[in-house]
Formats: sequence, structure tokens, C-alpha cells
Amino acid sequence: MKENLSATVRQLVEQQGGRLLHLCVCGSRSFGYASPQSDYDVRFIYAFPMDRYFWLESPPEELRLEGADAVGYELGKFLRIAYKNGWNALEMLETPSWYSHECINELRELCRSAFRPERAAHSLYGCALAYLRRLSHLPQSEQGSEVECKLLLGALRTLLAAKYSLEVRKPYPLLMVELVRLMGEPELCRVVAALTESRRLSVPVSAEIIAQARQYCDVLQASLSDICVETQQETSPAALESFYFKIIRRL
Repeated sequence: MKENLSATVRQLVEQQGGRLLHLCVCGSRSFGYASPQSDYDVRFIYAFPMDRYFWLESPPEELRLEGADAVGYELGKFLRIAYKNGWNALEMLETPSWYSHECINELRELCRSAFRPERAAHSLYGCALAYLRRLSHLPQSEQGSEVECKLLLGALRTLLAAKYSLEVRKPYPLLMVELVRLMGEPELCRVVAALTESRRLSVPVSAEIIAQARQYCDVLQASLSDICVETQQETSPAALESFYFKIIRRL
């Protein structure tokens, strides 16, 4: 699977005249609560040689692999997302990669230095609300199912990550078990372990665990509902722009 997806993504990028810079798997497989049936959420970054940007037809800022959950961002678009502290951009750089160009270590450090807790928390909180909305519309027949477990884990992870960002003031760990442990929530560790085990074994989870997980979601959501996002970015994008031009000149 890994070799096939990697080769197909690389071919997709090269067909456009680009160069693959980073390839990784995000989602439940990188958070530590995948089920045996979990898809591979493939994400990648690519760029083009400088002269390609002067064609009448602009190079694609986003590429998708048909028949798979694989999405890629042109380096400039990725940097714009990272500059705004989009949670998906930050996580793409922190998860173990299938392939990384030598420039990715520098990019990772640049994005870490541009990290702004309030902006990251606001982005994560918005993602958590999407999970919670789906939970609120979940049919009765799917309560306690793997679907509900996945949604609850997604909501808890993004809410905890937002809280961690605000309290610790640095990027959060991707592994759910580590994030819960660092937040000092022993009882929540037990709930998360039960939800994760339910997904791993593809068996229903108890109504008690579901109720406790939903209660934790409510408490965390209430504690984050008044996130204040600064109206002005504190850092200049100059360092990211300099990196961008340096890379496309080299390709």
C-alpha cells in the first residue's frame, strides 16, 4: 500500500512538471486510534521550478489523487495555510513521513517559530465543532458504533489540542494518548483507551463510556468558547517567503 501510493503520488506531481517535497499519512493512523478498516489519509507538498510560475497557465495549487484520500498543496499555498496556523498544515509536518526532501527540516522549524497559540486554537476549535455537529445528527442506530467512537475521538483530540496550544503555548503532540497524558486527565485517559480499543477490535463500546466522552466534550467546549484571536499577525511572513523563493530557484 505504502509503495503503491507513494509511487502514484510522485507520478501525479511529475506529470504536472513538479517536484515532490513531502509525503505523509495524517488522520487516525497518525493519531494512534486507527481501526483495521481505516483509510490512509495521504497528504503531500510539492513545488515547481521557478520558470513554471511564469507560464500563462498557472501551476495547480492543489492536486488530488482519484480513488484515494490523497490531497497535495503547492508549496506557496501550504506556506499561506501554515502562516495562518491552519491545524492541517502543522500536523502534516509533525507526523512521520513516507518521504521528505532535505528542505523539510528547515520548513518544519520555520513553521514552529511562526506558531501562534490563539490562531492554532481557533482553527482546532472550528474543527472540533464540525465533529460535534456530526455527533449531534448521528442516528440512534449508530450510537455506540465505530462511527461514533471515531467522531468522539476526533472531537476530543481537537479540543484537547486547542487547550494544550493555549496553556502550553507550543505545538501539541499528535498522538492522542500522549496529548491526554500531558493534559493531566487520568480519567479521560481511561475513556480514550476504551474508545480506541473499541475501534481497534471493531466492537461496540459501552453506553457509560460514550456518555463520559460526550461529557468531556461539553466541558472542553465550554472552556474554549471565548478564544480570542489577535487581529494582527505578530510575525512577518518574510522568512517563509525567503524559504519559498530559495526552494523554487533550486528545483
